[in-house]
Amino acid sequence: MIKNIFVIDKHAQIKALGSKLKFQILNELILNPATCKQLADIFGISKQKTHYNLKSLLEVGLIKIVEIDPANNKEKYYRAKAKNYVIDFSVGMNAKGNNNNREIINSILDKDYGIKLSKIAAKILERSLHLTTKDKLLIVTGEYNMPLVSKIILEASKRKISTTIIYRNREILKSKHEDYSLAAFSWDYEQFNNMLKEHTAYLNLNGESRYIPLHNKKKIEIRGKAFEKSREIINKKGIKVAMMPGLIQDTLSENNIQSEINFWKALDVDYDRLYESTYELAKTLLNYEDIEVSTANSYFNFSIDKILCEYGSFVDNSLQSPVINIPGGEILIIPKQNTFSGTIGAKIGYIYGKKIINPLITIDNNKITSYTATENSHLIEKAIEEGGENSNEVALICLGTNYNMHLENIDKSYRNKSKGLMTIYWGENASLGGKVKSNIEWHVELENPQITYKKGRKR
Repeated sequence: MIKNIFVIDKHAQIKALGSKLKFQILNELILNPATCKQLADIFGISKQKTHYNLKSLLEVGLIKIVEIDPANNKEKYYRAKAKNYVIDFSVGMNAKGNNNNREIINSILDKDYGIKLSKIAAKILERSLHLTTKDKLLIVTGEYNMPLVSKIILEASKRKISTTIIYRNREILKSKHEDYSLAAFSWDYEQFNNMLKEHTAYLNLNGESRYIPLHNKKKIEIRGKAFEKSREIINKKGIKVAMMPGLIQDTLSENNIQSEINFWKALDVDYDRLYESTYELAKTLLNYEDIEVSTANSYFNFSIDKILCEYGSFVDNSLQSPVINIPGGEILIIPKQNTFSGTIGAKIGYIYGKKIINPLITIDNNKITSYTATENSHLIEKAIEEGGENSNEVALICLGTNYNMHLENIDKSYRNKSKGLMTIYWGENASLGGKVKSNIEWHVELENPQITYKKGRKR
């Protein structure tokens, strides 16, 4: 399979493309594989001259042999290594500036995959947030998610939806967490809440925040009180809240291109279909009190206290979660207190933006009693120590429902929306009607869990 992008990082590669004929041959091989004879016929040159140029392109790694003609084992088919070639700054031409990279990435999304970013932004405003003329949208973002923000601002202005941007990149967040005085830190949140009051929707796209931890206990306390005030304002005024904790990276690499393709596809859903499939699964769960879950390394059970649905959009439905995600699609289950017991064995988890490899966690009456991991087990201990109240208590069990979300090549913060994935969360569920109030959020993922419904609800 041909890649999306090839980064030219050698002088020999640039020199090879200095030849007009080699450049033309490469362009032809981007479109289709071809033999030496076929290329000679296309360009009206000798087979020997064509072979010489193909050999040069092969030697510098710009093309590859993809197959040998079975009818004539001497005829090889050549193919370009990627659909797009860009030059790395290390050989003298800067292709790593964000503006240049963003133009290249947007071109790949549009021309090669038919992904229209403006249409997706319009769909978020109209079908996900359900905003109309004269609504006011508050956006908090950093540097990395500006590609989405810029499209949303453009589409909002076309619809006479006013937008306010609060910019918080890594540098600002780091200074806020480490350098601000307590008074300045508190004032910053007061200003945010004052602005929040004036808007009908709030979109948090500040994925950078997950990489800038806050350790100052007094600031954590101030932030907690500010968040409680935010929830009061949101509930009182009926403000729609959407979150996107991931980041859009501008790095030119095959993995990043594929990750961004998967991100935009997960956003480009049929919101009616996503709602219906999520709601149908939720109705099944509502028929039962007790749930049993098993995987190769897990076995646990719990009773359901409350179910909410994150449809990726706001709908008039009793199960609607107060906050949606972008991309969305998830069922949120709050377990009853003192009912969750068993062992959770996962391949991967995430704490403080870092991976926990092969975590094995024992739970009794909703609380962690022991844990191990082959990598970063100390982060579990740290999260429990710093989380405060209820820090070792399971907050949520979530089931992904987004049919367009891929587990591979996607920002880790989106994966929990993937259909068929179960995620176990520690943190807080008080904002959803639960009683867990830990300050540190972390989770582990279970792929293809076997779910057994054990006890029907009394009617």
